[in-house]
Amino acid sequence: MKSFLKFIKSQTYRWNSPAFLFFCTGIFLYSLIGCSKKDIEAESMEQIYSRQGRPVETRTVKAEEFSLFIKYPAEYRSRSQSTAYSKIGDVVRQVNVKVGDSVKRDQIIVLFSQDNTTYQQTKIQVENAVTSFRRMEKLYRESGVSKQDYDNAKTQLNVARENLRSIEEMIQVKSPIDGIITQLNVRVSSNVQPGSPLFTVSNQNGYEASFYVLPNEIGDIKAGEKAFIEVTGSDPFEGRVAEVSMTMDPMIRAFPVKANFNGNSNMLVSGMHVDLSVQAYTNENAIVLSQKEMVRNGDEWSAYIVKNGTALKRRLTLGRRQGLLYEVLSGIEEGDELITNGAQQVVDGEKVYVAGEKA
Repeated sequence: MKSFLKFIKSQTYRWNSPAFLFFCTGIFLYSLIGCSKKDIEAESMEQIYSRQGRPVETRTVKAEEFSLFIKYPAEYRSRSQSTAYSKIGDVVRQVNVKVGDSVKRDQIIVLFSQDNTTYQQTKIQVENAVTSFRRMEKLYRESGVSKQDYDNAKTQLNVARENLRSIEEMIQVKSPIDGIITQLNVRVSSNVQPGSPLFTVSNQNGYEASFYVLPNEIGDIKAGEKAFIEVTGSDPFEGRVAEVSMTMDPMIRAFPVKANFNGNSNMLVSGMHVDLSVQAYTNENAIVLSQKEMVRNGDEWSAYIVKNGTALKRRLTLGRRQGLLYEVLSGIEEGDELITNGAQQVVDGEKVYVAGEKA
């Protein structure tokens, strides 16, 4: 190589030398042959497409169900549940249940101290009213007092007993309904104030999910539509939209909606926050295309079908969208042979063949 370069260098200024002319001619012929070879190869590929057609993959279009689902954050809770609140300020002395326990109506759940001043005073009032009534009753039988005095004493006793019963309900807090303890807000020695929540009982006859819908979507949400709650590790929990309010919440600026769910899912607990999907639109006889089966040019969408071995372009009118699936209103009909793979490479009127049908 070094001797060759030395030879070329020695001939650099001898333009008319045979060696230099031979060298230039060789370079020119080599580049010409290389370009011609590439042109031949490119022409051969185009000739193959022209003779056999461009290979594509297709599917026969069939009508199918198309549904649009909108997802909302929702609060899931028992359809029938009740929360007990403290009516007095006191220290909790006893809690008879734990979360998950089944309870009956009027079962004592939380107890406060009977040393409560109000309770003790009311209890004394009842004892005094009983003593006064018995004395008055004896005198009434001996005609020592009038009927009115006797009735007044009896009324005072009934009032005192009712007051005692109310105080007892304050210090012996009972379950308002049959159900399961789903929330326990206090424990022994908790110091509570009037109005403090004590516990929540949920009935398992059904559940509901509450959520809010934006003004531009409320027209798509109708009572009776399907609703689904996604459950990790299980199939979605299915229910139905039950209530759709037509009055906007002024604080949230959205419309409150409720969906009912019958039965119970072991993965869901009353009070949970869940993701809920509502079936906002359904077309049971729709033409549905995926985004990869279509070609976009600006705002225009189109697709290609195969007819008599030729690719034909069809402009599309699209409807609703769910993820990467589109509802096609016009442009493609049931029975068309739709190009699913290769649509980005073909042009309108080009000869094509379905891959696998021809070697």
